[in-house]
Amino acid sequence: MIPYSFSWLCEAMANRSRVAIRTFIGGNEIVLRGLINGIRPEDGSGRNWLVTIHDNGTNAEIYVRTA
Repeated sequence: MIPYSFSWLCEAMANRSRVAIRTFIGGNEIVLRGLINGIRPEDGSGRNWLVTIHDNGTNAEIYVRTA
């Protein structure tokens, strides 16, 4: 899995940059592409985040662990 950083997530959200984030859903690796619309803590550790990605009218919230 690619080690993402919190600063990269924030910078992509602030700049409205399209991103591609790899994640696993149901044991299968998928790549979600779009704009980051939100970042919120998943557990308070400062490493685990729930990231909302928007692409063409579709929103997805995924878990992202940062380095």
